[in-house]
Amino acid sequence: MSRMTEDTKRALEIMQPVAEELNIKVEANGKILKMDGQAIGIACNSTWATLMEMIGWIFLERYCRGFREIDIDRNELNETIKRYWISPEVLRSLGVGNEN
Repeated sequence: MSRMTEDTKRALEIMQPVAEELNIKVEANGKILKMDGQAIGIACNSTWATLMEMIGWIFLERYCRGFREIDIDRNELNETIKRYWISPEVLRSLGVGNEN
């Protein structure tokens, strides 16, 4: 398991109150951020970049799901936000499984 960086620690401190309010489970280590189980690669992220990953996830998974009439190119938006999301299959192939 990868040790959490200082940037990730700071990002989690900022994220926790928002996550609690929105009922989102957030976990992280030095390489992976998990938002309600969705793994997102953060190995080289700054605090800012990790927070932006959280905002992208919240936008797609919470906000857009509640407002389906948003006039956006959903495919392009999904690809941009999900660029570093890690599938369960890739996690298993890396030997990470259900860990962070």
